[in-house]
Amino acid sequence: MMDTKEEVRLLRGRLDGSQKNRMRKLFDMMYRPSELAKEIGFNKRLVYEVYVPNGCPHERDDRRHIWINGKKFRAWIESTYKKLKLKSDQGYCRTCDKAVKLVDAELKTTKNGDTDYLLGDCPYCGRTIPRIVANRRGQV
Repeated sequence: MMDTKEEVRLLRGRLDGSQKNRMRKLFDMMYRPSELAKEIGFNKRLVYEVYVPNGCPHERDDRRHIWINGKKFRAWIESTYKKLKLKSDQGYCRTCDKAVKLVDAELKTTKNGDTDYLLGDCPYCGRTIPRIVANRRGQV
């Protein structure tokens, strides 16, 4: 079990959607941390402070420089940062950065009636969390 300091450090390495898309273009070749960071779109310090301490596959040459294989890095990211599956009564709190059970959840519909969503509160921080349940946009 990880302590909170390790969990926070691991969460810092989570990539956004555009970075995940750029990561698909990595080749089966060795990258320096600065090259990898430039290709994907993050700061190279993330490699040294988050990825390598948490088990990112890498090699060191005789001068102790780090080299990372692009395909292995992508596989490691996908296995380490898996997509979160939420239960029907859960939402994702951006403040707490985790899945939480919604408190006092109400089913609501948008004004034009094309989307149903749950609106509830986070039990830890009190933030209001929306969760889309059904989307009828584009259907006749």
